[in-house]
Amino acid sequence: MAFSTCLGDRDLLRCEHFRVLADADSQPLDTARLNCGPGSVTARGDHIGVDFAALGDGAVISQQLRFSVPEGLLSNGVGARVRLRGWEKISYIAIGHTEDGTYYHAKATHPLQDEWFDFCVGLRDLAWGWRNGWNTPQERAISDVRFYIRGVPGRDAGCDISDIWLWQEADQPDRVFGMDQPIPSEVVSKLIDYQRACFPDYMRLARDFMESGRCPLAGNTLLDWPVGTPLPPQLQDNGTYQYSWHSQHPAVLLMLLHIDTSEIGPLFAARDLVVDWLERSFDKPDPNVKYAWYDHGVAERTFAIVTLYALGQRHGFDARFVTRLRRAIHRHAQLLASEVFYAGHQPIRYHNHAWFQDLALITVGLAFPGWACADLWVETALARAADQFTQLIARDGDFAVFAENSIGYHLGIERLVATIGAFAALSGRETEIPVIARALSRFSALMRYPDGQRTLAQGDTFRRSNPPEGDPDGHKPYGRREITILPRAGYAVAKADHAGRPFMLVFLATSLAATHKHADNLSFTLYLDGIEWLIDPSFYSHEYARDLPRYLRGPEAHNAFVLPGADYVIEPGLARLWGKEIPGGFVFEGSHNAVRDQEFHRRIEGATDRLDLQLRDALRDVANLPADARLMLHCGEGVEVKLENSGVRLSHPASELSLQIVLPQGCDINLINGRQEAPIRGMTGLGFLQSGPITTIEIVPPSEADSLAWRLRAV
Repeated sequence: MAFSTCLGDRDLLRCEHFRVLADADSQPLDTARLNCGPGSVTARGDHIGVDFAALGDGAVISQQLRFSVPEGLLSNGVGARVRLRGWEKISYIAIGHTEDGTYYHAKATHPLQDEWFDFCVGLRDLAWGWRNGWNTPQERAISDVRFYIRGVPGRDAGCDISDIWLWQEADQPDRVFGMDQPIPSEVVSKLIDYQRACFPDYMRLARDFMESGRCPLAGNTLLDWPVGTPLPPQLQDNGTYQYSWHSQHPAVLLMLLHIDTSEIGPLFAARDLVVDWLERSFDKPDPNVKYAWYDHGVAERTFAIVTLYALGQRHGFDARFVTRLRRAIHRHAQLLASEVFYAGHQPIRYHNHAWFQDLALITVGLAFPGWACADLWVETALARAADQFTQLIARDGDFAVFAENSIGYHLGIERLVATIGAFAALSGRETEIPVIARALSRFSALMRYPDGQRTLAQGDTFRRSNPPEGDPDGHKPYGRREITILPRAGYAVAKADHAGRPFMLVFLATSLAATHKHADNLSFTLYLDGIEWLIDPSFYSHEYARDLPRYLRGPEAHNAFVLPGADYVIEPGLARLWGKEIPGGFVFEGSHNAVRDQEFHRRIEGATDRLDLQLRDALRDVANLPADARLMLHCGEGVEVKLENSGVRLSHPASELSLQIVLPQGCDINLINGRQEAPIRGMTGLGFLQSGPITTIEIVPPSEADSLAWRLRAV
């Protein structure tokens, strides 16, 4: 009997295939054996449709399809080809079997809707073990296949089914591999280029490991690692360290050093790290389940072990090690391909971590084209990536913008999309990905300050501080004006000159996703003459519950009109931005409803022959501004602030220009520098777990004012 192509990643000893349109290689999918509880079953040509009635009021229902196989077949894998439709929300789906009255299954929390997909899992799969406490039972007599769904049904909720599989596979998948061939050089080259771009300081970090033994990790981190300790003692200090360790970033850095210098020592150090990880975390369950099998980390680790495999081929690594590594690569890719694991640690399916999974799966498919599953994995990854791009890349005019509210992540995603596009081209498949990558690059260029390097630090983005002498390339005038308004993406940018020096204003109202978003609605940043004068203070780490990261993520850390202490939410759809270019200038406007029962509004009118901004902050339908309302402004490093009768003046030693902030009579002005006790003020994030002091200007509007009108100009 021929085995189904969707199971090409397995060394099958036997496969029972039941399908609606049976042929010589399958058996009929008999509806008499299909139990769907209260659902109604309809034969629909090439599939069976099952419909469920909604209970109303957003009630959650749990439903199952149970297919009884003709006899108890000795098996260690189950699967179904399904399509979900009409669900308002799906908590999870599951696939498994019944044994002694117990449902043994693996869950997937972010399934596709309105598209057919194969939902298959073997009892030995990493996906099964990950979902079941690493309990991986042997083959058993399976008498049914059960598909389960829990969620909130819509009016026409249901699912369709066309195929069911039950199989028995060998202990090791060696028959899927075919003859071992060198990984194509183009794949290796592009993978190494991608890793170099991800770790620009790899040479220094890897050298430090070779000379001092300190463990190099993401974020340019070096952890002490005393001889005799199995792991760096500080590894448990935060999740980023653990993610980076289990991603095998130390091994990647060492391999890059080897590639650049041809020194053999770093390569064998990398091999030792991988061997140690396999023994500690792959051959047996690692107690740190979250980070040993983190969705993004598994993808990164796959890049590492594929790179090591390619280098091992070049240097003649022994057959036992190569076989062991090949099996580990296969299991990792099988996990990445599984619906059970896709974006498995995220609250939603559409998330940048899934994109890394897609790239890793394409990488394995192209690296091992002789494997029986290679084409399927490439097709799966490209289809998923196209779906992700549709959901998380906003096309706005000539620009494409990553929806996750972070310039830093946008830049990383631009690199990731370009690499996926390059790998898609290597596969010989025509895609729109290169076009998307160019549009992403166009937005990246738009967001760079006049020095051509720095950007604002919106959202979860590391920030580059002002150099004491200013940016040497930030003084050259634009010689033109450029007003760009992207209402769908939520950005407005003005670029022009003042007295022969360039300035750039960025106004924010991003609201397409909650991921990586800060409470920065209607905030702005201002760059002039080589200096970032008013900044977004960036972030410190993803430990959002801690004091400093919580502050930097919150509304008081942004150049906005805020209600300190109010409950701000960052859900999508709460902010709007619009504007226009006018003769000699521009108008940007925006509003947001991030605080319940409040609508904030900001209007900025500016000139394009000079830096002169007129701003008005208001709360809609409010006769008087609340007493606790504040205008927050955050100055870049080196910016000096002096009080004046009409407001404040900003200056910097590296610029002959200064900024004057003109405020209405009756405003109270507080200047705070580097305060780390509650309430935190005057702090900026920099690199990972790095911060520094700045000056925060906190302005209390006049009493009984219905809005705050103020002016910002260069003098």
